[in-house]
Order: sequence, then structure tokens, then C-alpha cells
Amino acid sequence: MAASIVDIRKLAQVTLRDKGFYSGEIDGLWGKGSKAAFAEYSGFLRAAKLEIGSEDAIVEDSSVGGITGVVVLDPGHGGQQKTGGSSPNNATSYSGVKEKAMTLELARLVRKELNRISSARPDSNIEVHLTRAGDRNLGLTDRARVARAKAADVFVSIHYNGYDGRVRGTETLILSAANGNTNPADDGALAERVQSGVFAALKNHDPGARNRGVKDNQRLGVLKDVHLQNPRAALKTRACLLEVEFIDVEVVDELLNTGQDAKTVRLDVARAMAQAIVEDLEAHS
Repeated sequence: MAASIVDIRKLAQVTLRDKGFYSGEIDGLWGKGSKAAFAEYSGFLRAAKLEIGSEDAIVEDSSVGGITGVVVLDPGHGGQQKTGGSSPNNATSYSGVKEKAMTLELARLVRKELNRISSARPDSNIEVHLTRAGDRNLGLTDRARVARAKAADVFVSIHYNGYDGRVRGTETLILSAANGNTNPADDGALAERVQSGVFAALKNHDPGARNRGVKDNQRLGVLKDVHLQNPRAALKTRACLLEVEFIDVEVVDELLNTGQDAKTVRLDVARAMAQAIVEDLEAHS
């Protein structure tokens, strides 16, 4: 008896899941989650220069090296009071979800995905630290100093935007050279990777997603190189600040919080961020 297309799709979904690429429910429908998982799997194969089905050879392939590095993720805001220039919360979603809760959840998802990638690649050791583990606030300088204390290779501050309930889009910010950035090219390359990956993940679920690009004319206390120790460090921390989307827009809130696929979307954003960070670590290995 020949297998149906639904059976074939279910088999593919199971295979993706078993390889560590979450594809949603095993339903044979091949929806957005499955398409995103397959796209991630394909990108993984391209990066490893492998054919479909041959990735099991990675363990025995000496040409595929491990990934090492220290990553600090900074979930924006937190707590109940303004501290050292950091407000407890800025944006609130259309349905009432606070930015500070969303940034912490996303940071945890990115950490989990980086740990998964590190475990899956032989000889890899990606250390991941968060500037806060719960609902507490740190000043902007203190957040940057976590990266300095951990000797971070990469520092990404995570935020969500809000404005007038209509403006939307994804943007990634870096400190400008005019404001003391000692490694603007490297920061810019990291920001481009993060921006491209996160925007693509959102666009995959929402054709209305907008790419606001990388902006380098910023004065951001959390990214100041003097606090990251970059002016005096031989190995400079690469840093950027991601604004995922404008959560006060109703359709964005549905995309990320209230819609039936919101959990999948958030996971895809986290995976895109993790992959961008891994690519940046590999570029500097």
C-alpha cells in the first residue's frame, strides 16, 4: 500500500523534531511551523556543507569544527522602579502583556536554543548568561558590566517597541562611532545578522512584517564600550540592541501573544537570534 502525502509529511515532521528542529504538531498538514523548521534545517545543512540525510556524519567529520564563545543576553527592563537609567517597563502590548515579561521569556528561549546548538555540535562550548533571571531591574551600566565580567564575545540587549498603535517593524541598534564605539564594523555585522534573521522569522508568519534595518547613530548607555571594557580589551565585545516589534499594534500582539501560533512564532524568533549569534561566533573563531 502506497504511503499518502499526509503520511509522508508526518514522517518528515517526526524526522525534523528528532533532529532538534521543532515543526509543530505531527499532523501531516505542513503548515508554518513545519516550513520554518525545514528552512532552519536546510540552513544548518548549508552551513555545514552537507546533503540532506548526511548530517549524522557531523560527529565523524573533522572539517566541521566546534563553536566556542561567551554570550550575554540582556532582557530589557524589569522590576518596579527605574534604576540607573533603565525603566521598569516601556512598551505594553495591545492585550496588556508587558515588555519586561516578553524580553525575559525571549532571552530564556534564545539561551535554550544556544545550549541545544552547543550540545549538538562536537567540541562546542557556548557559555550563555542572562543579565537578569527574574523580575528585577538593573541599571544600564550594570547590564553592560555583566558582559565585561563574563568576558563576553557577544552581548545582545532584547527589547520590544511601542508608539502609537500603528507604527510597526523590526530594528537593531548599535552605538555609533561618534559616541565612542571602538568596534563599529564588528557591531554592525552582528546587528545585520540578528536583524536579518529575526525579520525573516517574523515575515515567514506575517507578510505585513516590516524591516526597519540596522541603525548606527545611537547613544545607548547599555552598549557603551567604556562599560563593556572595550577600549582596554584585546578581544572586544560585539554588541547590539534588538527591538523585535511594536507590540502595541493589535496584529503584532496577535502574532506574538494572543494568536494560536504565537508560541511557534516566538520560538522561531528565538531560533533566528540564536543562529545569528552562532554565525557571528563562527565568523570570529
